[in-house]
Amino acid sequence: MTKTNSDDVLVTHFDHHSRQFAGNAITTVNELREQAPVARSDAYDGFWVVTRHDLVAEAFRDFESFSSKNGASIPALSFGSTHIPTSMDPPDHQIYRRVLTPWFSQSSIRKLEPWIRETVAALVAKLAERGTWDFVPDLADITPGTVTLTILGMAADRQGEFLAAMARGMENQGTTDEELLAEMARDKEWLVAQILREAADRRAAPRDDLMSVLANDELPGGGKVTDAQIVDIVMVLLLAGFHTTSGALTAMLVHLERHPELRERLRAEPERIPDAIEEIVRLYAPATGMARQVTRDREFGGVQLREGDMAFMLIMAASRDPRQFENPDELDLDRSNSKSVAFGWGVHRCLGLHLARTVLRIEMELVFELLPDYEIDLERVRLSHTMGIGYLHESVPARLGGRAS
Repeated sequence: MTKTNSDDVLVTHFDHHSRQFAGNAITTVNELREQAPVARSDAYDGFWVVTRHDLVAEAFRDFESFSSKNGASIPALSFGSTHIPTSMDPPDHQIYRRVLTPWFSQSSIRKLEPWIRETVAALVAKLAERGTWDFVPDLADITPGTVTLTILGMAADRQGEFLAAMARGMENQGTTDEELLAEMARDKEWLVAQILREAADRRAAPRDDLMSVLANDELPGGGKVTDAQIVDIVMVLLLAGFHTTSGALTAMLVHLERHPELRERLRAEPERIPDAIEEIVRLYAPATGMARQVTRDREFGGVQLREGDMAFMLIMAASRDPRQFENPDELDLDRSNSKSVAFGWGVHRCLGLHLARTVLRIEMELVFELLPDYEIDLERVRLSHTMGIGYLHESVPARLGGRAS
């Protein structure tokens, strides 16, 4: 329900974590964008919802007016505290990005590509042997987490436990259920213990991995990363690494099942898979949006913001803005996505975008190669009950031999 207040501001009960939103997310954000470039939600103690592409990009660029220091989520995530470097502004933000960037740079990910391909090939080959599977737990949720844990040097064989704990925290951000809150608190305690154990192990015996760097090396400009900061950094990497790439893969697979002509084109022209990936992350935002705190009174998008206000940059709405993208609801392999905000914008542009693009490309290449006649059961496909963190699927069941190759 929406209304206009005395200041001519559109007021709505926009709740991106609600089941109502999850059931109609794309239509909801498209309608809200056309109603108001900046609206006011009365959920979670009140926040601004920024929907238009140009305004979202401007806010992401202007970190002096729209600060990340209060966190990137509404409400705040239950895991970690500072979420380094996501919840930092320059110059502190750059200090930690300089530590992390070499591990996620294009050249570093390129060196990992043979191992990533081998890992994904083994997973996809198992699907072919089984004949039936679910793309969410059997592939999409495995690869990104395994790669992120490997870069950190943490035990990939415990990936399932990490994933389950992180998923509960992300999917239940808005919960007031006491049992869920208690379970999430236990999850956080367990995750912190695992991270600190790994850090202590690296101080005793450093290895060639990111955890060793975090545990032992000096920061640019001096000083060491504290245990609390290590926890925050690892939490961010795990949060980002698990759900966004998983969501993009399943969105791609379901979209191709609904558009078989595009699927056949990509099979015949695998060099166009990267173009399809850029369009998929634009159409089906792996991150629904990012929060910022207003640092000064200012006019923005036709409304008056006040210092201390929280604002949610609704990437899902901006990515389908017809003012920026012609025929925004269509997948166009020839579209220029140089202005896409799907991977963020400005100083906080996604640290792992090269990893995400590489993993998604390899996954699609190997699905086409090793599962040439797979078929997704669209009637049994289930979207996530919450779209607050991104466009995610709970289940994408599939089988082999469902169509002629």
